[in-house]
Amino acid sequence: MLAVSPKCTHEGCDVKWMAGEKKYECPCHSAEFAADGKVLKGPAKTNLTTYSAKVVGTQILVKI
Repeated sequence: MLAVSPKCTHEGCDVKWMAGEKKYECPCHSAEFAADGKVLKGPAKTNLTTYSAKVVGTQILVKI
């Protein structure tokens, strides 16, 4: 399991998960990121920050 930072690496806007397209999209400048945080389309050049995560009981624990 992987947790992904919601901050676009271009200018720090909050990205939105597009469930139907299975990608993150930045509403500010239309950068797109894969589910694993990798850049699909610029202007962002750096992947989203990712963190390891795991399910423990009914909680999701994220290591940052």
